[in-house]
Amino acid sequence: MSVYAFGPFILDPGERRLTRDGRRLAVPGKAWQILLMLAEAGGRLVPHDTLRAELWPNVVVEDRTLTVHMSTLRKALANGSPAEVIETVPRAGYRLALPVRLLSPADAAPPIAVATTLAVRPFATGDLAATDSYLGVGIADAVSTALGTVPGLAVSPVDAVDDLAGARSLGVGHLLEGTVQRSDEGLRVSARLIDVASGRTEWSEHFERPQLDGVALQDAITRRVATSLPDAANDQELHSYRPRAAEAYFLQLDARAHLKPFTRLPLIKALTLFEQALALDPDYAMAHAGLASTYLRMASTAMLRPLQVDEAMPMARRAAQRAIALDEGLAEAWAALGRVKMEYDWDWDGAEADLAHAVALNSSSVEALGAFGQFLSAMGRHDEAIEAMEQARRLDPRSVETLQHLAIAYWMAGHGERALEAVDESLKVLPGSPRAHYGRMLILDQLGRRDEAMAERLTTLRGLSVAQGLAEHVEEVARSKGWREAMEVWIALLERTNRWEGAAQQWMAVGESSRALDALEHCVKARTTYLCFTAQNPYFRPLHNNPRFHEILRALKLEGR
Repeated sequence: MSVYAFGPFILDPGERRLTRDGRRLAVPGKAWQILLMLAEAGGRLVPHDTLRAELWPNVVVEDRTLTVHMSTLRKALANGSPAEVIETVPRAGYRLALPVRLLSPADAAPPIAVATTLAVRPFATGDLAATDSYLGVGIADAVSTALGTVPGLAVSPVDAVDDLAGARSLGVGHLLEGTVQRSDEGLRVSARLIDVASGRTEWSEHFERPQLDGVALQDAITRRVATSLPDAANDQELHSYRPRAAEAYFLQLDARAHLKPFTRLPLIKALTLFEQALALDPDYAMAHAGLASTYLRMASTAMLRPLQVDEAMPMARRAAQRAIALDEGLAEAWAALGRVKMEYDWDWDGAEADLAHAVALNSSSVEALGAFGQFLSAMGRHDEAIEAMEQARRLDPRSVETLQHLAIAYWMAGHGERALEAVDESLKVLPGSPRAHYGRMLILDQLGRRDEAMAERLTTLRGLSVAQGLAEHVEEVARSKGWREAMEVWIALLERTNRWEGAAQQWMAVGESSRALDALEHCVKARTTYLCFTAQNPYFRPLHNNPRFHEILRALKLEGR
């Protein structure tokens, strides 16, 4: 298979690898296909219609969908350079702006070192009042998010490591840590950058700004780190926005600290704080993006939906669109919009465009990688899904949500044992998690390991506040009347608490396909969160020739995918 060289790039389709000056670049699915078509054309024009016909055969997509994928590709190719690689021919199509030459596979040298890696710890806040304690997580999180957009730099998020030993076990090259102090005069962060291998402090500095300019403090730390790290594109201008009212910045930092725990009360507090920030500055894109993320969580069936889906999802969409209109470089907003399209609209092509673009904008965003991995898994692109989820795990091996979604990706791909390993890892991070034991139960039931699954079911019940005393009842029913009767008691609880996707899978476990289909049809009406996996779910494979199941896939716009 031919290898294409253009400018500093080498495109090797056989290895599915793109390098720039010998360094590997990540290019997601559709953007990769576009690049390959442009390279194959050798600098000739590739019309819009040709691209659409190849990328979306027999499907009508919005013009914007192609535009977003092209923007994703341009972002991946730019890697900190302003040079134009792809030329737009107005109302006609696109072509490579660099001469293309053919190489043999033997001439395509393997990529050299991977990106520079950095971990960021929450800044210490020992001297701050309890009401200001969010600043340690908030400022560190803001710095890590900004650094995640720097080409050539991979940034593990706040809370990925506790100390230098944790950074070594994660395999990162550098560690950023610091301390926050606040006074009437302003903010001060004492930060230091550590070379992890040697333990040597590369620099230790004080950053101080008036309290009215928290953004300037954040930017100063970000620039200092970016210009200190080898191989990062540290000449890239960092984009930031100073809200009209200084307090808006601190309100959105506080809101994001409340988004960290996956629980209802902090989520509602986050919603209030984002709204307060936007009342002070309606054009604050970061607050709109955070609001979109908040509404998405409020629509999640995993959170038992504090807000009805038909109310939360349109509001998430509007908030994400507003954020993008104000700042089209916000990965969080693109990821939120992609998730709305995936979980609520069932617009799979639109979801892919937006989620891939989010990853291109910030390849260190664990949330964007996780959402894109879920999409890929739902589309049956299992190798790509696992690659995205494993990248998210490398960045943050302690993220319970990432580990649980990785388990789903392995399970959908038919790797049950690998899925169980990922769930077990999440239990090491968060022992006793009912959600993790519930996931283990579903996998074990589907693998036919009933006794182990029943033990996990009982553990799950003991961890649910809505099921007090039910574990003992189910255990007694299983002992006196048998597994089937105990399962029916359990499934009744799932239906009573609106866990209809779980009910559908458990009805399949007991061989009741008709009742499983009833539950799935209820899921479609309620637009439950994980419907995207319906076509790939191992439980539902026996239904693939069932007419009712095909109607469900048609309603989800999944038929034929």
